[in-house]
Amino acid sequence: MENFITNDKTTLGARYNESTKSVEFRLYSKNATKVFLCIFDSPQGEDPVMVLNMEKIDNDIFYTSVKDYVLNCHKRPVYYGYMLFGPNWEYLENWEMGSDIGFKSKVDRQNNRFNPNKIAYDPYSQELSHLASDVNPGYNMFRSGGKFHLIDNAKWAIKSVFYPKANRQIASASLRPFNSEIIGEVHIKDLTQKINMPEAGTYKGAAKFAKSLKNLGITMVEFLPLNEFDSRQNGVNHWGYMPLGYFTLARKYAYDKTQGNLLDEFRLMVNEFHKNDIKVCLDMVYNHTGEAGLVNNNVEDAMQLSYTLIDNSTYYKVYKNGYYRSNSGCGNDFNTSNEAVMNLIVDSLVFWINQGVDAFRFDLAAALLECGLDCDEIYDNMNSLGAKLKDILNQKGIKVVDNFAQAQEGVILIAEPWTCGGKDCYQAGNFPYYWAEWNDYYRDIVRKLTLRANDVSPNELKEVITGSQKRFGGANKSINYIASHDGFSLYDLNSFKHKSASTNGGSDWEICGDYDNNHYFRENAIRKQLAFLFMSYGITMIQIGDIIMHTKNGNNNSFNKDDGTNYLNWERALRKDSFENRIMEYIRNLIKFRNENAIFRSENFSKVLSYHYDNGQIAPLNNEGYWNNKFEKFFGVLINTPQNRIYIAISKTNDNLDIILPLNKEKSSWHICLDSSIFGNINLSPKDYIEKDYILNPQAMAVFMEVYDG
Repeated sequence: MENFITNDKTTLGARYNESTKSVEFRLYSKNATKVFLCIFDSPQGEDPVMVLNMEKIDNDIFYTSVKDYVLNCHKRPVYYGYMLFGPNWEYLENWEMGSDIGFKSKVDRQNNRFNPNKIAYDPYSQELSHLASDVNPGYNMFRSGGKFHLIDNAKWAIKSVFYPKANRQIASASLRPFNSEIIGEVHIKDLTQKINMPEAGTYKGAAKFAKSLKNLGITMVEFLPLNEFDSRQNGVNHWGYMPLGYFTLARKYAYDKTQGNLLDEFRLMVNEFHKNDIKVCLDMVYNHTGEAGLVNNNVEDAMQLSYTLIDNSTYYKVYKNGYYRSNSGCGNDFNTSNEAVMNLIVDSLVFWINQGVDAFRFDLAAALLECGLDCDEIYDNMNSLGAKLKDILNQKGIKVVDNFAQAQEGVILIAEPWTCGGKDCYQAGNFPYYWAEWNDYYRDIVRKLTLRANDVSPNELKEVITGSQKRFGGANKSINYIASHDGFSLYDLNSFKHKSASTNGGSDWEICGDYDNNHYFRENAIRKQLAFLFMSYGITMIQIGDIIMHTKNGNNNSFNKDDGTNYLNWERALRKDSFENRIMEYIRNLIKFRNENAIFRSENFSKVLSYHYDNGQIAPLNNEGYWNNKFEKFFGVLINTPQNRIYIAISKTNDNLDIILPLNKEKSSWHICLDSSIFGNINLSPKDYIEKDYILNPQAMAVFMEVYDG
């Protein structure tokens, strides 16, 4: 099945008008008083060849157009940027680049930071010409402090790149419930960088690897940010959580880095993933931008690349004294409660949906629940952008999946439901029903199950294995995971008591341990955590690196490591009988087991469960002494389905535990599927008969299936 993909229909940015054979430029700025469009023949080293006055039309939009016979945009990219004046820098007829004519202040009481000596790239750019660090590693010509505000940076400023893009056809992945997906989180370069192929580390390389991901059982790949960013910002930035534009792609991940070809390579990658029935999820960072904010906390010294130059107080949360709010912890907070910013966010989502993207993970998504017009933290799940996003997208003809247990057409929205600081910044469980949410509570409980068994009660295990319904107001919202890009890898959280001393930042409070370097205990713990993950109700997410037991050697904040710390080593996982290979095959079969037993995806999951003591008897739900006892040694779950019955037995003790399995149905018996302490694979069609009692090894998890013998 082919899905016809068109370009986005927003009017802002640069757009080709077929009827007039011209390129139209539209820029929003509420507070600008004069705007010029600057056209360049090349991205660097030359002054503009055209400087055109833009007319202010309706809704604070500045407009102009240029005939294509002048630009010749179908044969070469058009490089452009904007020069803006405003209340803090008045436009005068005798003004010239590099002067202070008309200058009043670097930032005024209304937080305007207009500076016509700096060329701003378009927030609606679909491609950027280069990065600031390419031409000025110290960023001085992009700053406003001292005399830097007088530097004319037109020759070296980042330019927007425009080229008309033809429509493309992109294959569609199959229609299926969201809770049937196996999400694999990965950095696009890390995925293939260590594979011996010319396209390693690129969009094209990822496309060539799609079939391998399918063979592992991954059905949705969640890429860390792909928007353009400056990897040399503040040292080394590898992960890309400092976006420069929300319609752009990072050029460094392109195999063909020729300007004008980025989007086509991305589309081909999405197409290839879809042909392998793998959906694509993009990690989007709408809580802050890569402009980063102030330098040395000096209110007069701001980074000025685009948003601050175009309309500082529109795009950012700014205090009355000129300082940026930074609940994101990244130097600024995007003003997501401003209507123009909301429109930009929605327009960019529509753009990527029109390129075939199936889902979005929103970084620090609590920012999208903000509705205060100033810097006060006011979260609202009824009136904010996060609350209204489904209706807004519906108005644009885009459906949003709102029942994760049913196969529905539409885009999927996933929240990281917190931000880094500020009042009430933890908003887990507060997103509307059609949002899935990362479940950090699940993460911590599953880690405690092996690392701090006496810190977790049967009641907590019951809550997370059934989808954290109380927490999220329903069972279908939980993104279940044990490890993500933030924090230790799965191997490392079971191998280190503390983060590495070489880690830049990173949490000190992670639930982790090394089992006294006992390899047997470590592997049992990892297998137990993974088995619990794939047998829980909700949406399953795993780092692709965790499938092959990737280690970062104790670094739990590897955002700045563009090296083997993050690059995935597939070679070790392909060596038969290696630890990495055993775990990879174990996970592959866990996915098969989950797929073959539909109850793990059924909305009736929690209704068919009964809970059992180690003697096989049912544990009544009103027995608070059992449910709240963190020192309870055993947790048993019986899944009763018409097709078969599955029994999950979990030890929380360091001693052998002699358990009795629940009574069988007539002419049926229990057969073992897996035991985390026995390092074989999973018996998908179990044949090994088990008597009514079973010895659970210390801290082991075993899974049994009832087989009809009659």
